[in-house]
Parts: sequence; structure tokens; C-alpha cells
Amino acid sequence: MSDTRHPIEEQAAEWMLRLHEGELSEAQRLAFECWKQQGPHHAAAAARMEEVIARMQALRGKKSPARAALNAAFAHQKSHRRKNALRALLLACSLAIPATALLVSPYPQQWMADVRNGPGQWQTLRLADGSTLTLNGISAANLQFDGKRRRIELLQGEILLEVAHDSTRPFIVQTPQGTLRALGTRFVVKREGETTVLTMLQSRVAAQSAHSGQVLEVDAGSQALLRDQDVRLVGRVDPASINEAWRRHQLVVENRPLSEVLDEISRHRSGLLHFDRAALQNLRVSAVIPLDDSDHALQLLAQTLPIQIRTFTPWLIVVEPAPVPNK
Repeated sequence: MSDTRHPIEEQAAEWMLRLHEGELSEAQRLAFECWKQQGPHHAAAAARMEEVIARMQALRGKKSPARAALNAAFAHQKSHRRKNALRALLLACSLAIPATALLVSPYPQQWMADVRNGPGQWQTLRLADGSTLTLNGISAANLQFDGKRRRIELLQGEILLEVAHDSTRPFIVQTPQGTLRALGTRFVVKREGETTVLTMLQSRVAAQSAHSGQVLEVDAGSQALLRDQDVRLVGRVDPASINEAWRRHQLVVENRPLSEVLDEISRHRSGLLHFDRAALQNLRVSAVIPLDDSDHALQLLAQTLPIQIRTFTPWLIVVEPAPVPNK
């Protein structure tokens, strides 16, 4: 099988060899986790390789590392030829394992979403009712439109909605924290951990928490936090500035914790952006940051804050406090 037909499987085979040889540093292991998170095919290929290794170990009936067990079959070949042969064996075996492994794997349901967006991407869709849905960065949602309802389940990330009028069918955005019923046209919904952030740009939305049932109407220019037990207003926003930021693919922040800004940047880049929240907890950011160029965004932060950016691979970047100079 050629490299052009199965590049992901061959990359997975190489990762498995290096992992089981014990060659990887902690940074490289993080890079491997990041590689798996690039998409369902990467994750599935890695899972297949691990299953192949496990089966081979079981056949040998030994607890020795997978590489040692497999190398016995190639003991009389030179090192590089043995490695190539082993890679080919892993690849061939993995391709024979049914693809149903992906369906029972623990990888995120976002990969099976009706609509999804990748890092660094901005996507605007026209929905069946004439509404528009814009996704930015790593985002995913399920859609349910029928004769009685219009419903979007936000699984991950952030969306901008402009809702078409339809008095016979309510427009609902659902998250684990509750529901948002559109009473107007234009608003932003974002998932942040155990919280849903609603930013109203035009008209109103009725926000209802999942468990307490509390309902709060949020007007244009207001921002609210929705949790499963409550809904509360957190401040005012400038709708014109937010609209412009979406148009320009920017993040506008004022006195925000650096960790929150890094969380947002990480949704817009491939790979792992690693940082210690405790070590950076005292740093805050006021800036306009380009989200469609995450490398430049990180450079801008490093120019204005006492941090350093360490790049281990294109898929692993570590942000940490800058070292204190010796006196």
C-alpha cells in the first residue's frame, strides 16, 4: 500500500513504534496526543494500531513490550529493514480490523456532529428556515428542523446566529446548561466548560437554566452566563464592536485573564497549546488579537506580557512565565 493512499495509517504506525520503543519525551507524548486529536481518522488509526499490538502480545503470551515481542519475527534483519518491515506489518494488520472500532471509541461526539468547524476556520451556513449560522474555530453542533421546531444543539465552541422570523416554530439553542429561545434575531452562544455564555447583539433571548428552571430575558447589548442551576447577567457589551470582531476574525478582550485568552486561541489552531493556569493566573490581557493567525497572536502576547513561547513541534506549543533575570 502506498504512502499516498494511507498516510495517516503509516503515521500512526510510526507513532506506535516510537511509543513502544520508549523513545518519546513528555513533550513528544503530548504531541502524539495532539496528533490523535486532529480528527476521527487519526484517532481511529491510532486505536487500530494499539489493537494490533495488543493482539500480537496476546498471541505470544508474554508481558514484554510490544516492540520486543514483534522484533523476534525480524531478528536476523538489519535495524532499518526490521523497522520498515514491522511498520508494514502493523499497517497491514490495522487495515484489516473493522472500522467499527471508531464507533465504540471514547472520542468526542463532536466528530459525528451535523455541522462542525476546524481550527482556524470560519464557516457561515444558511439553514433550512433561512436563518444563518456562523461557526468559528473548533466548534460543532447538531441541527433539528421540522414542522414544529427549530433546534440547534451546541456541542462545542462558539456560534453566531441570525434568526429568520417564523411565528409558528420557536428557535431554540440547547446546551447542557439549559435552553436559549430566540425572541429576536442576532446573538452569540459559546460553550466554556460548565458554562454557556450568551451575548445579545439584537433584540432578546429567553435563557432558561437546565435544572432550576430559572428564566431570564436578555436584551441587546447584554451578556449572560447560563449554568444548570441559574442564569445571571454579567455586564454590557458593544454589539457593533462584536459584529466587527466577527467580520475581521478577531478577539477583542479587556482585562481578561491570560488563561482565558489562551483557551480561545487554542480553539483556532491545530495541535496542543499547553500552559499552567496557576503559573499564569496573575496575568491579564487587554488587546485585539487575530484569531485566524494563532502564531501571530501568541507573538503579540509575548511582546506585551512576561511570558515565553516554546515550540517543540508544529503541533505542540508551551506558554510559560518568562524566566526571571539573574541580578
